[in-house]
Amino acid sequence: MPFQHIAGQEDAIGFLREMAARERVPSALLFHGPPQVGKRRVALALAQWLNCLAPQPADACGQCPSCRKIEEGLHPDVLLVEPEGQFIKIDQVREISRRLNMIPFEARRRVVVLAEAERMNPQAANAFLKTLEEPPLDTLIVLVSGNASRLPDTILSRCMGVRFGLLGGDLVAQALAGGLSGEELAFAVRFSQGRVKPGLRENAGRLMALRDDLIHGLEKPSGAAFEVMADRLAQWAAGGDLDFVLEWLETWFHDLALLGAGAREEWLINADRMPQLNHWLGRTTPERAARCHRDVLATRADLALNNNKTLALEALWFSLKREVN
Repeated sequence: MPFQHIAGQEDAIGFLREMAARERVPSALLFHGPPQVGKRRVALALAQWLNCLAPQPADACGQCPSCRKIEEGLHPDVLLVEPEGQFIKIDQVREISRRLNMIPFEARRRVVVLAEAERMNPQAANAFLKTLEEPPLDTLIVLVSGNASRLPDTILSRCMGVRFGLLGGDLVAQALAGGLSGEELAFAVRFSQGRVKPGLRENAGRLMALRDDLIHGLEKPSGAAFEVMADRLAQWAAGGDLDFVLEWLETWFHDLALLGAGAREEWLINADRMPQLNHWLGRTTPERAARCHRDVLATRADLALNNNKTLALEALWFSLKREVN
């Protein structure tokens, strides 16, 4: 998909177009910013332009054999590397090195796109550093990261950074529109928080219902009700909705902290549930809500490191019980 078909990220794309037009694209770029805002798509669009057989002014044609192969993931000299399970592993990095040591099949400039680069394990990161230190000629390496702070400084220092921002609500609504009611679309846009999350449009109605189930279940996190709710949390996790549950808990306590500090309604992600938010303000304080928010963030970080899910959820639930009356 050429640049012209990518909505949003005008600043990042404009910067890349200027570099490419002057033939000053470095050997390594770091596309960093929030997840699901188009970084990977822009990286592949850049690969198309660098190798297009009929380039347009400041863009690829999108139709030539080279552009089509890149779009379909079939170009022999454009390599997209993604995590295998939780991490990008050393064997994947070794495969990158092996491919780059070969003579290009047809590309003017080979491109390696390393998606979720912050998920390289330490062994992979050390091995990848060698490739960055001595990159082959006519090769571009693009690291794509939603959390660049987790990358080693030795890797960051060898890449030119390109910052990506959140998408506007209108762009997110355009991406999600189709088959959703007005209420579902409004929920999906707010919960997206400037990103286009996979599967959100298809599951918006179900996730809205799950959110209300969560709000109801959290009403009395004490005594016997606490034990029941702890079991429910485990059930939601087992059902494959843990990512949504934890992200929603993060938004809920963040909204409570903001609302208690005097934030306007339009700033809140759960603004369509104001009666419940106002009810909760009688059960906690902005400071305690902020502590709950930090606890949820810490739990998500623990689970990203593949820590024990059951223990992490139990610890989270006890902390929420302590902070909410």
